[in-house]
Amino acid sequence: MNHLYLGLGGAGVRVWQALCRRLACRIEPAGRRAVLEPLLIDTDPKEFRDDAPGWRHLGSSLVPPAPQRLLLGASAAELHALLRARPELRACLALEGLDWEARLLELGAFDAPLSQVAARLPGWPSRRLGRLLLAHGQGRVRLALDAVSQALQARHTHPSLTLHLVVQLGGATGAGLLIDLLQLLRQHPPATRCSVHLHALLPQDDTAAGRPAPLAEVQAYAVLRELQAAAQEGLFELCLLSARTDERGLQPLDAAGREQRLADWIFQRVSGEPEWLTPPRAAGQAARRGEFAAFGLAERTADRVALRSHLSHELLLRLLAQLRYNHWRPGLGFVTHPRPVPVEAMESMEALLAGWGLSEAHLQLAAPLSEIDGDSPPGTPIEQEWQALEAHYRQLIDLVAPARRATELRRLFEQGLEERFRGQGIDAAFDLPDHALRRRAVVVRQRVESTLWEDWREGRRALHECGQLLAAVLADLADRVEPLRQEQHGLETQAALLWQQIEAAEQAAAVRPGMLARLRGQTAQVDVEALIELLREYALARTRSAAVTLTLRLVAEIEAQLTTLQGMIDAGEMELAALVETTDAAAAAALPPARPEAGESRLDTRELLNPWRQQLITRETMQREHLRVLRAGLFARLGEQASFRIFAQRIGEAATCDALLAACAQRLPPAQLQPVVAGAWDAWLAGLQAEPERLAREQAALRAQAAVSLLWSSEQAPGASIQECLRVPALPEPGDAVSADVDEDEGGGGIAARAVPTLQPADLARLLRRPGGAGTAPTLQMRAEGEGALVLIRLVRGLPLQALRPVQELHRLHEAHRLQAGRAALWLQLDEAACLPELLAVDVQAQQARARTVVLLAEALGLLRHEPEPLTGAPVLVHVSLDADGFEIARVRLGRDPLEAVDQARERVLHDLFDEVCAELQSGRHGSPEAIAGLRDRMRDRIEMLRRQSPPTQWDTISRDWNEAAREAMKLIRQECPR
Repeated sequence: MNHLYLGLGGAGVRVWQALCRRLACRIEPAGRRAVLEPLLIDTDPKEFRDDAPGWRHLGSSLVPPAPQRLLLGASAAELHALLRARPELRACLALEGLDWEARLLELGAFDAPLSQVAARLPGWPSRRLGRLLLAHGQGRVRLALDAVSQALQARHTHPSLTLHLVVQLGGATGAGLLIDLLQLLRQHPPATRCSVHLHALLPQDDTAAGRPAPLAEVQAYAVLRELQAAAQEGLFELCLLSARTDERGLQPLDAAGREQRLADWIFQRVSGEPEWLTPPRAAGQAARRGEFAAFGLAERTADRVALRSHLSHELLLRLLAQLRYNHWRPGLGFVTHPRPVPVEAMESMEALLAGWGLSEAHLQLAAPLSEIDGDSPPGTPIEQEWQALEAHYRQLIDLVAPARRATELRRLFEQGLEERFRGQGIDAAFDLPDHALRRRAVVVRQRVESTLWEDWREGRRALHECGQLLAAVLADLADRVEPLRQEQHGLETQAALLWQQIEAAEQAAAVRPGMLARLRGQTAQVDVEALIELLREYALARTRSAAVTLTLRLVAEIEAQLTTLQGMIDAGEMELAALVETTDAAAAAALPPARPEAGESRLDTRELLNPWRQQLITRETMQREHLRVLRAGLFARLGEQASFRIFAQRIGEAATCDALLAACAQRLPPAQLQPVVAGAWDAWLAGLQAEPERLAREQAALRAQAAVSLLWSSEQAPGASIQECLRVPALPEPGDAVSADVDEDEGGGGIAARAVPTLQPADLARLLRRPGGAGTAPTLQMRAEGEGALVLIRLVRGLPLQALRPVQELHRLHEAHRLQAGRAALWLQLDEAACLPELLAVDVQAQQARARTVVLLAEALGLLRHEPEPLTGAPVLVHVSLDADGFEIARVRLGRDPLEAVDQARERVLHDLFDEVCAELQSGRHGSPEAIAGLRDRMRDRIEMLRRQSPPTQWDTISRDWNEAAREAMKLIRQECPR
């Protein structure tokens, strides 16, 4: 049979999300799998966004195609055109459709979510807006229904269609669209034989969801009255109600739990089993009268969703461990702590540093970088450069007179330092600009990053080891800095001492010789060889000092670049660590309880899961193959131009995390989990056979979990009937025992062969037998062998709404609101003029008490007149409505006196007259103490007059009732009670 899921509002979206998670993990043959398609309708766009909560499951998106997500909205101009074409809808804006254009102009566009209407337009009934939006988008809704129905027929040509309509009766969107949508489905059914099953959630406060939205309960009661009328018209076949309190009077589930339970119920309905609730209606058969029902559900099976989630997160943990540490431990696989890293051999380290441009020659700029220097040869060493200059200077001074050679030598060497060294002088040769050094440092960083990234991508190093190696390189550079600074200081000191020696030598040569030396012909001469040696050593010291300064600057730039690279690697490792933490928490959350309680619905246990985790995840051959594919997929996703910076930025993004988790889940398809499910089922059956007394405990727990999620009164529902269905898997053939294939050499023990259970389905049915054998036996359905699930489904049909305890509570809230809201109470229903059936008897005494308050206060305010009746001349009490200019609009006769007005015209008093009283009080004309005292005195005089006009036997009753009404009127005047 084909199934169409029609979700209204946020509740419809959330139930579909929970249902999708179950559907994603089901295992059924294609021929038995039910055909199911969704159509979601909402007025809030945030529920349909791809990044909205709940749309991701194990990294995969559950968002239906765009044509199956209808967002209703309209502008003021579009609604104006709609109301001009359809006058019957104008009553949604104003009473009897009067002045609807002015009201529409006041309201503006209806393109905001209906849940925000209360904040934007306090007191405005959002259900009426929902009716307008559905009328405006009726064509789109019909086209979407037809498209989904045709898609279902194309997949499975079955004449019958079951439409599952999910709605929260207290929600703005669902309650506003429900009734008109049922009418639309009746007028334009999407299939030849269409059955509408309505799944309605009642709004009730709980500890998880808090209080419902304002007026949610009152609105839900108004919708239930309309559903009662819709049931008589046959707009639906079955309406399943779900409330907070179950049939035992307990509250086992919060709002989210009730939505999950409803998703489980729909999953069982569409699981491909024969229809046992309501057989499909034959072609041409008249529509059945709708009935109200409630369901209960209990399961004994391995949680496929949790199992797949746990194993997928475990596999992701292994991938993250390999990326970060790459530490393999026999029996454990890749673990999340570093492995001992062997110290790099000196030769390989030196070759690695030379390849990165970090050798001594590269730091001294004696070796070129191909990215910057190209194929240019390395520069001449400093010693060779000065040796060539010294040889040239020797040739020059030979042409100079001996007396001038010292001066000329000094000038030549100074010129060499300033201009001739490498054709530019030492300042220009070794004082490179900062951007040039930074460029060389960037090249070094790029070489280091390229090498480390390639090693990490190919699995030769782990990310943590890349960080360790880079830290070692930075430590090596830091160790070089201090010796270089000491060398620089020594060279500067040496240059200063040599300069002093040069000056001393020149001063000694400048001293004039004595008289005897001059008589002998002797003159002052400098030792040229000694001076050349001093000047050469001085020039070398100056040059080497400049070269060391340049090396220190280059090292500082390289350290800055490599520190940045180390920050990228550390950031990536920190993101991996954070992802490991969240993944580990998610994997642990999906585990079965450590100590299962009696009657636990999950049959899988941690002891059962451990060997299968080893079989599917941690086994070496399996794990290495998994990670080979996953690792390649991750780096392919990052791209060819990826780097450590890109990795650190993207690994923490939700899209990357979802992609990794989805890839892990794809490595573990639901079919691979079937042995785990079957093993859990066999273990449970074996436990039942080993412990006979366990059957009684399981019976009590199963029936407790299958409690119907609605409380009703048996005395008020004598015609209610209970249907029960037990679904059990077929027994395997005796020769179908299977065992897990585990290599003992890889550290894993084999999983025991599956034993064929001897417990028959008839024995399992004993779990459902009521105490004392009362009631009919449940319907027994055999599911596919290996399904590994026992499901007890209970359905209570024929429940009158009057017998439901939640409906009775909603009725009390509705009555309280009706007494305090005036005509606004009628706006909670779509059509205020419609005569809807009363589900429960109204509280006449409370209405009379409220009517006395309104009549007494209205008379004191001057809103009522005493006029003679035209025929008899007897005085009557008349309510005259005036416009803003004081002209009469309407005249309503309430009765001969206030007593008769309370008895015969309560509806008018509680609605129209109450609204005028509130408007008069809000005008501010009666807020002064004198005005309040005047109203009090007039009400006191009126009560005394009513007492005197009544028989003496009624004096006490009238005095008590009307004085109580006066007290309530004074509270209303002082704004002490809500209106």
